[in-house]
Amino acid sequence: MTPKPSLLDEFQQQVFAHIDLDPETLSGILKAVREKHYPRKSFLLSAGERWNKLFYIHRGLIRLFYNDVEGREFNKAFFWEGHCIWPVAPRDRNEDVLFSIGVLEEVTTLECPFPILIEVLKQSGMWESFALPFAETLVEQKFLREHDFLLLSASERFEKLSSAHPKIIHRIPDYHLASFLGITNVSLSRIKRFANV
Repeated sequence: MTPKPSLLDEFQQQVFAHIDLDPETLSGILKAVREKHYPRKSFLLSAGERWNKLFYIHRGLIRLFYNDVEGREFNKAFFWEGHCIWPVAPRDRNEDVLFSIGVLEEVTTLECPFPILIEVLKQSGMWESFALPFAETLVEQKFLREHDFLLLSASERFEKLSSAHPKIIHRIPDYHLASFLGITNVSLSRIKRFANV
């Protein structure tokens, strides 16, 4: 469905705040944006599909996760209101993705077809300015996550996540949170008990 003007304003401010787009370029992108609703436990994207959209989360909570050959799930990231995700790594937009994007809470997204986004931004000479901050953030997050897994205890990882996102951590089911932290549900319960969470 076509988003309301207020939602398009939110999309513009959140997704393109770091670059100065001329009205014509912005119009070429916004006219392709659609609003979509996803129920809990549905998927924005499933492993084996091609990631060909930018997703802006207006409402709700999602997770990116892997499945192993035995069907076990491993959470790699969570995103919520105000976050924008798209296939930053070239592999994710040129080949079928290896992970899924699942809905933890009912989600409302604003979605832009990625081929349109990249074509319009490249034609206007704004692609690098748009993409670089997202790429830098992704690399930084990966380095920090690697650091935390190598050098912090499970309790320290939980405390760091809780301090960084106190309003979000209670929205994530414990079994998903435990998977993200690389521990069992039992271990997480023990950590939360000692932390009085």
